[in-house]
Amino acid sequence: MKRTLVFIILVSLLAVPIITSGCVAAGAQKKQPSIYASEIYDASKVSPATEQEVLDFLAQDATDKNLWREGSYECGHFSADVWWNAYMQGLEACMVWVKRMKLGKEQVHWVVKFHVGNESQNYWLWIEPSTDEVVDKDDYVIQDTFCGEEAFNLCITWWEESLN
Repeated sequence: MKRTLVFIILVSLLAVPIITSGCVAAGAQKKQPSIYASEIYDASKVSPATEQEVLDFLAQDATDKNLWREGSYECGHFSADVWWNAYMQGLEACMVWVKRMKLGKEQVHWVVKFHVGNESQNYWLWIEPSTDEVVDKDDYVIQDTFCGEEAFNLCITWWEESLN
């Protein structure tokens, strides 16, 4: 019993610096602006996927492990990281700026939609990037959509601005 209690206390003390460092789990992805800037967008790298491929990608992508930090890592950053990682995996996706009602107030927000398509299907799977939850597009009012090179350039701009 004493060993268990000592172990729990030691683990708790070790966990505090990890949690306060900006990531809630080892392996959470944290992009540096130079990673975006070193790439050139190539539309031939992406294509529609199956829904299972998107879900498998989300299961291995660690962006949802990042910690929401007001003013420095918010919904747009989650969306940019999920979009970027999808792009690097060859999945066609878009970042979507939306409005939604939450707690009786209208809020702006960012989500990511993935193009699901094959010979029998063609639709967009909407994802809340901070949780990997599949969401209903009808819960949102689209303000703007950024796909392909526009999304790529938005990611670069966001991260360059975060340096200032």
